[in-house]
This record gives sequence, structure tokens and C-alpha cells, in this order.
Amino acid sequence: RGLGDVYKRQSTMKAFEHELPEGKFLRIHKSYIVNLDKVDRFNSKNVEVGAYEIPLSRNKKTQLVDALNNI
Repeated sequence: RGLGDVYKRQSTMKAFEHELPEGKFLRIHKSYIVNLDKVDRFNSKNVEVGAYEIPLSRNKKTQLVDALNNI
């Protein structure tokens, strides 16, 4: 998978997050938003998207579980 599956930005994450389709993407860390369809697996600290291991914020784990259960 290419980098198109993983988005990383610093300065305008909030604005970028609001531009994405609701229910398809989730901000899982202050610097990362993932496409929920591309999440292969996760644990309490990381989310795997293809070959990428992305940090998962502690307070986003519940949101991730809920979001994955609703797709």
C-alpha cells in the first residue's frame, strides 16, 4: 500500500480531519488519521495499516473500537 492510506500532517490536522468523509476516517493520534477500511489490526499502543505501524493515543482506543464496529 502506498502512503495514500496513511495521512500525516502537523499544522492543520483539525481542518484536514473535517474535510474527510465522516465515518470513514478517524484521528487516532495527534498526528495521524487513518482510513478505517485499511486498518488491519491494532493493540493498545499501535494500529497496523499495511506495512505501517502507527501510534494509537490511549484516549482514542475506544473510539477506534466503536468506529470499526460500525463499518
